[in-house]
Amino acid sequence: MKALAERIAFLISQRDTLEKWVGEYDETALRSWLDAELGDHRRLEEWIKGSKVAPHSPVLHIVSGNTPHAAFQSVFRAILIGCESWVKIPSSGLPEFEAWASSIPSLQIRRDLPDDWKLPETAVIYGGAETLSFFRDWLSPGTRIIEHGPKLSAAFVFENRPGLAAHLAEDIMRYNQRGCLSVQAVYFQGDLESFARELSSTLENHPTEAPTLSEAGAVRNERETLRFRIANGSPDSLLESENSTSWTILIDRTGTALRPGPGSGFVRLIPMPPDLSRETLGPETSYLSTAVVEPISEADRLEKISPPRICPAGQAQEPGIFWHPDGEMPLAGLVRWRDLG
Repeated sequence: MKALAERIAFLISQRDTLEKWVGEYDETALRSWLDAELGDHRRLEEWIKGSKVAPHSPVLHIVSGNTPHAAFQSVFRAILIGCESWVKIPSSGLPEFEAWASSIPSLQIRRDLPDDWKLPETAVIYGGAETLSFFRDWLSPGTRIIEHGPKLSAAFVFENRPGLAAHLAEDIMRYNQRGCLSVQAVYFQGDLESFARELSSTLENHPTEAPTLSEAGAVRNERETLRFRIANGSPDSLLESENSTSWTILIDRTGTALRPGPGSGFVRLIPMPPDLSRETLGPETSYLSTAVVEPISEADRLEKISPPRICPAGQAQEPGIFWHPDGEMPLAGLVRWRDLG
């Protein structure tokens, strides 16, 4: 698919599969996206005002196994730009992505790492600190690396409203809290105990998949640690699903610092600090991916921490194709510019 029109037509033909993972789109949206990041989509094929762009190709995609989103989104962008793609999937596989990608000639998919994959023009890497460190050393020094390391998301509720608990439950529980867009902490202005009961009732009835043994074990260990602290005088309190690790709410009165939890529906409910800053929310603020803000009119109150993305409750997991992951322009990172004159 050398021509942009062909690539767009192909992506349009795949909407039934792809929109679940990348967001809704049509031909106009794809061209507008290219215009926003490249100045003019025609630069992929012709000189426009003295400039043209060429794909960084091939692209090596290192994708994580927590959800298929990274694989679909990263490859989607590469197809639109016109890059050849090599995709390293986890050893456990990504069945939904593999089922779609196996029929696309421009993709090579492997669970191992052949030596000839050390020389892509660009590598897009999703993973933890160890994964990032490994590939920095493994790849050729000439490879341009785009890193997407570990992230977490949080909600900031300045005012409760009907239906808010259900929307937050979706932000917390979808994909079993495995993605970087999954809410792990809720900063709440108001009656914490009352809202915790409301949220717990919603979480109890929210459909979710069973946690893995390691996820369930991590939640049990965290619960036991918290019970010990509470028994010894901690002002915190704990609500949890009975006979399962499906969901857990910690009402955390001992600190306002943002930090990751064990996953599997574990959320910290924290009193809203008077000042939302890196001093009150701690160093993990730099890893904040999405901030859910209710009502959205209060978004300016988060300017001191400047999260890359702000959205209302219920939309944390649906950023859409125009999203700038980690505050970067994902299409612009896949091209090099050429100038005429």
